[in-house]
Amino acid sequence: MTRLSLSLLVLLSLVTLCVSSEEDKAPDIVEVFYKQNTIDAPRGSSVTLSCEARYFSNQCGLLHATWYRESTELTDPRKYLTTVSETVVNDTRRRKVVTEILNLAPEDSGQYQCKAECNSGTDSAMGHFITVNVKG
Repeated sequence: MTRLSLSLLVLLSLVTLCVSSEEDKAPDIVEVFYKQNTIDAPRGSSVTLSCEARYFSNQCGLLHATWYRESTELTDPRKYLTTVSETVVNDTRRRKVVTEILNLAPEDSGQYQCKAECNSGTDSAMGHFITVNVKG
């Protein structure tokens, strides 16, 4: 085998290896995006938490995305105002979840996190923690 043939064979092997490893990696069905932040806010004010969940509806089915405080879903309508909007870009759906925490009190201080879960049970994702510190 000539030197050129051997070099070409090695190069083709590397290309095949790269392509195979990319093909073997399964894409995430759902991902959660938002900025990491620490929020200092005075008592009686409100803060807004916003996240975006991107998912493939054909693989995920319905998506449940919401904000949590230390593993408790924020659902009390007297305390939390949540709005949800969704857009479709190519095959990806983008669900924006915005939760406003109303009339902050010291007990609202803590860590908050956005979580998204496919109804099909195929995938879930969660973001990092956002810390809220209520002053006063």
